This record gives sequence, structure tokens and C-alpha cells, in this order.
Amino acid sequence: MKKIKEFWATLEDNTTISKRELFFILATCSLAGIVLGGIFSPKKTVTIGSNNGDKGCGYDDKKDEE
Repeated sequence: MKKIKEFWATLEDNTTISKRELFFILATCSLAGIVLGGIFSPKKTVTIGSNNGDKGCGYDDKKDEE
């Protein structure tokens, strides 16, 4: 607990960072969030199309009715 209090006391110092460092920190955190979100997200099945019963190109429903 003593080490934590010592570390906490050092955090009170004011520091200045450049805009370039701030940009790279934000970019790194954003990209890390995207990557980790993709890795740890629940797996989903990907379906391309609406699956509304369309029989495909060139299919004529009137032929089945006769």
C-alpha cells in the first residue's frame, strides 16, 4: 500500500505534451480499441442477402402454378 501511495503522489505533477504526442496517443488507443473489440466481440454469423424466399434469377412462379 505504501508503494501505491508513493506512486499516487507522483501523479500530482503537471506535465506538458506536444500535440504530436497527444495525436499518437489518441490514434493508438483508438486502433487498439478497434482491434480488441474485434477480437473479444461475440462471434456472429454473416448472412449476405435477405433470405426472403427469392428463388434466384430467371425463376418464373407462373410455371409452377400450371
